[in-house]
Amino acid sequence: MRTLATTLKTLRDRLNGDSPQSPGGFGAAIPPAPRLRARQTPANDIPIGLDATGQPVSIPRDKHVLIAGDPRTFVTTAVRTVALHHARFPTTRVHVYEPDSIGDLVALRGLAHRYINTAGHGGSTARIVIEDLTQLAAEIDRRAKLLARLNADIAAAGLDVAPVRSVPELHRLLPTAWTSKVAAAGIAADLSGMARHVAVIGDAIRWCTSEDDARAFTDALTRVAIRGQAAGVSLVLGVKSPYLPYLPTDLIDAIPARIALRLREPHHADKVLGQAARAAGVDAADTPDEHGHRIGGFGMCWVVGAVNRSPYERAQVYATDPQTFAYEAIRLARARCRDHRLTGDAATRNGR
Repeated sequence: MRTLATTLKTLRDRLNGDSPQSPGGFGAAIPPAPRLRARQTPANDIPIGLDATGQPVSIPRDKHVLIAGDPRTFVTTAVRTVALHHARFPTTRVHVYEPDSIGDLVALRGLAHRYINTAGHGGSTARIVIEDLTQLAAEIDRRAKLLARLNADIAAAGLDVAPVRSVPELHRLLPTAWTSKVAAAGIAADLSGMARHVAVIGDAIRWCTSEDDARAFTDALTRVAIRGQAAGVSLVLGVKSPYLPYLPTDLIDAIPARIALRLREPHHADKVLGQAARAAGVDAADTPDEHGHRIGGFGMCWVVGAVNRSPYERAQVYATDPQTFAYEAIRLARARCRDHRLTGDAATRNGR
């Protein structure tokens, strides 16, 4: 009868290469698992998921995002994920528009610069949203004039620096030597009043189909979409595929980053991914892996506009469940309140 000591000695010898079953020992017979060098998501990007190798996929922070999918493809979950990552930047002013009283994004209420929903604003919700979008459009005009004035001063001073094309570019330039060159010429370049804004709409189509307010809403949204990115104002729109035809073509064309969770109808896929996607062999209907292996999300999707990726990237979007979403939103609201960074509606409610 083999004793425990004998058994342990046999196992040790096999690991050391003395196994009769394998010249290298049974431990050596198992090849080491390949070690992937994980890429880090750039600090100013929005992480949205993982690719097939487990590497992170992200989109630029300053780009508009359209999230579209067939019914029951977790469009709202993806909107929550992107919105929460925007909210992690403490100086970003988040505008949340909820077209119903369900409250899929209500957890952001404590930190949102503007939080507008039917529960708090009733039948006038659409008009208040249109007013807020109109104010954002006016802010975009103001920032465009400031940039034009700054570039005119730089040109008049004869500085050997490139003109500033956008507010996000100004954010990137200020920590560099560019600032000292401009300041030496007596030109003031600062970011006071240039905070980033992001408007999040979980189901944009509710107002796009309104008999009374659809035209005014889509016009205001399109104005912000066309000129907003250069001014540091971005959009996160979620929409179910049956309602995609209600979105103006100009609006979709102005949104560079798009996530297609599943689009079975070719004309829906063409509207979101572009007709060139089909020519490239992209099948937008064959995206979710609802019951299969998941490496970090709830299913596969196609992403257009990912950072340093091919034009059509296949990825799994992170699944931010309601509980995690609420916990993180409350934590971020408390952090902003503690640091005196609450603005707008959130400051009035003191983070509640």
